[in-house]
Amino acid sequence: MLQSSGAGRQRRSRLLDALGVGAYAPALRVARSFVELHLPRRAGLMATGAFFAATTAYGIVLGDHIQSFREGAVRATAEVAAVTGLGVHSIQITGADETSEDEIVQALDLASSPSILTFDPFLARQRLMELPWVEEATVQKLYPNTLRIDVKEREAFALWQIGGIVSIVGRDGGAIEELTEPRFASLPLLVGYGANRGAADLMDIVRAHPRVAARFRAAVRVADRRWNVRLDNGVEVKLPEVDAAGAVAELAELDRDEALLSRDLVAVDLRLPDRIILKLSEQAAMQRKASFEGRNGRKNKGKSI
Repeated sequence: MLQSSGAGRQRRSRLLDALGVGAYAPALRVARSFVELHLPRRAGLMATGAFFAATTAYGIVLGDHIQSFREGAVRATAEVAAVTGLGVHSIQITGADETSEDEIVQALDLASSPSILTFDPFLARQRLMELPWVEEATVQKLYPNTLRIDVKEREAFALWQIGGIVSIVGRDGGAIEELTEPRFASLPLLVGYGANRGAADLMDIVRAHPRVAARFRAAVRVADRRWNVRLDNGVEVKLPEVDAAGAVAELAELDRDEALLSRDLVAVDLRLPDRIILKLSEQAAMQRKASFEGRNGRKNKGKSI
């Protein structure tokens, strides 16, 4: 055995000499000792695990499964958080009068992210801003399990009729939703293409004169250039394309001094800058004609023709 071992060592020495590494044998022994001393236990097992992890990651990228992998990880995190008390258990909502709680909860989309850890307030705010009545919204996470939602809603400014559809609009003219509830029926009615965009300017002009505003009921946009205003007694006031504010001011002054809007009129035409044209009702026109003919008859009485 000793001879055999000695012969084996001699053959190995001759082989190393032939390969030209015999001189490096001491260095190799030192390196081997270093590896044996410094490699952690189970290094092979760890390397194998790292290899399989890298292979899995490569497969995910190669198979374009990153999104599904991420969603799975998010769901797992949410489930763990929910079990540990970090699920969304309470929602505080302020400022929502026209927007229902169900609409808000649906916009939060808690089904896809039930944990306060993984809940994204930025995306939730974007979804809330898409609700018809919501003008502004803030979303806050209050740990460990509460969401706070603050909503500022749009103001119902007027009704806008285009075709056969009547919608509630805000001051900016944007349509909020179709009219379905009678509680909004008292809002001023604006009719025609472009009427919603000019609503704020017209109403500011009218409300500056309380005598006219008290009688205002509706306005029709004509060719998207000017307005015909309808009063509560059926009188139509035709405003000019230019300086509608001046025309309404003149109308209010005539009503104050002459009670113009209480007369039996059908229309008041203010489109011409140098005159006002009044259109009487049929009955008032007949009475005026009869009165005029009576005056002429009295003037001609006693004269031979």
